[in-house]
Amino acid sequence: MTKMFDLARIDAAAEALGRPIAEAEGLPGAFYGADFYALEQQRLFPTSWCAVAVGQAIPNPGDMLPIDVAGWPILIVRNRDGGIAAFHNICRHRGIRLVAGACNTPRIRCPWHSWTYGLDGALLATPELGGAGVSQVEGFDKASLGLKPIPVGRWLDLVFVNIDGMAPPFADYIAPVEALFADHDLADLRYGMPIVDEYAGNWKIAMEGGIEDYHLTFAHPELEAHLFRNSTPCVALGSYTGVATEVAAEGAAPDQLAWTARLPPLKTRAGAPLPYLHALTIFPTGTILIAADHVMLGTLLPDGPTRTRVDIHLYFDGEAASDPALADARTGTLAMWHTVLPQDMPFIAAAQAAAGVRDAAGIATRFSPYWEAGVRGFQQMVLDAVR
Repeated sequence: MTKMFDLARIDAAAEALGRPIAEAEGLPGAFYGADFYALEQQRLFPTSWCAVAVGQAIPNPGDMLPIDVAGWPILIVRNRDGGIAAFHNICRHRGIRLVAGACNTPRIRCPWHSWTYGLDGALLATPELGGAGVSQVEGFDKASLGLKPIPVGRWLDLVFVNIDGMAPPFADYIAPVEALFADHDLADLRYGMPIVDEYAGNWKIAMEGGIEDYHLTFAHPELEAHLFRNSTPCVALGSYTGVATEVAAEGAAPDQLAWTARLPPLKTRAGAPLPYLHALTIFPTGTILIAADHVMLGTLLPDGPTRTRVDIHLYFDGEAASDPALADARTGTLAMWHTVLPQDMPFIAAAQAAAGVRDAAGIATRFSPYWEAGVRGFQQMVLDAVR
């Protein structure tokens, strides 16, 4: 642990955060800086089930995607049997990163010395290991030198990894999420389109902004959030946190949905329209929004302490993903998000800019008791992960 963030300092932040929410104080500004990020690199990201991609990013056998998870180089691979595997993206010879960009290839070849691995991570070839034209050396055990694997979990199309392999079983980790959406009929979700961007702020600031409805009326007029200012905290510490919002417009008929109902509505297993919109983080890096008529799945991954990569994907129910008659509705939904998500950029950048000085000024952040219980839950999970 870094000297700056000894246990006493983290305990003090936890005490202030754990007060009754009307009195609670948010994480100090320094917790959004480089020293705390270094602690997260050691204690949070490698020990957690981190959402890192969607399966649709590697749809075909041989597809592979290199991903940086807070400095940890990961390689996600679609196997020949259609399954997904993950490995440390590091050659077992001299430690070079193996794959630089998304690609499709039947084998993984190191560009430096041409050591070659299969899609299952097995070391297949070590050309000229024993000299010119000699690729086998007595006593050299290729079988023990495959790529180092990383456990993988799947929920809907989100792909999760546990870098150190020591987290509880994925089934236990994801069980609260599955229970939350047990009455949702999400079996026929089909891929729509991606939204990729970047925020100039710490990953926590970016995630906090996406799991509260407080700012919607003020910052995102396109969403007509004044129609549904009726949020309920949705928090399961250790798993997810965020907000649930009724999707019916205030004062409207029961079948008149607010905000995003351009497409045929998603349904419960009983065949009724979904009663709530959920905007959550699946802690720490997964982001999910289940709206009236579409689902957003994605990741917010740190790119250093002050930048966040946004990788979000839209999914629609059944034929709504491809029906030509609904093309304008799908385009309108995508256009809405291309407008709304960048609107958060200046707020995230401004919060990051102030994080470095607000502690010195004696300014602690506070929470709206009505709107921001999910944000406090997120911050509590961050502290629990690093203590």
